[in-house]
Amino acid sequence: MKKNIGAKLGIYPTPVVVVGTYDKSGKPNLITLAWAGICCSEPASVQISVRKDRYSHAAIVERRAFSVNVPSAKYLAEADYAGMASGRNTDKFKAANLTPARGELTDAPMALEFPISMECRLTHQLELGSHDLFVGEILACWAEEEILQSSGRPDPKKVDPLVFIPGSEYFALGNLLSPAYSAGKKLMK
Repeated sequence: MKKNIGAKLGIYPTPVVVVGTYDKSGKPNLITLAWAGICCSEPASVQISVRKDRYSHAAIVERRAFSVNVPSAKYLAEADYAGMASGRNTDKFKAANLTPARGELTDAPMALEFPISMECRLTHQLELGSHDLFVGEILACWAEEEILQSSGRPDPKKVDPLVFIPGSEYFALGNLLSPAYSAGKKLMK
């Protein structure tokens, strides 16, 4: 039996990403978000949702670019901090001892310490309510060589990404259950 628990955020868990922007003076900034994910394959695109009152919101709109960085679990404190402090009065890169790297294809900084960083060009903005949804075309995806498998794809265990239970807790990624498009074959007719 299921119980209606109300209009809650029932998608568990969500990815944890740290978005990089430059403000109007050129200062690099970070914001941690859990409202994020891949939203299109061609062109490769990612969506993030940001509250309008957040410092990063104006930077994304003004620069029309942002980076999406995937922190590993060893950077939990830095990722959590980037979602708590405000870039209005803090240099979050400096305070978290992270290194900003200027993107090659966009006007957005990436965090060098995080194993994966994507440079994104803003393509769409949609006002939703408390948040605006931004869609960015991924122009480049940078990955540390040591996390890559022989296939060229990141190894999830080596990335060691964070996941978030909305409103409450961070977790690490669990164990591999099955290759994609494999477990369901037993149900195919």
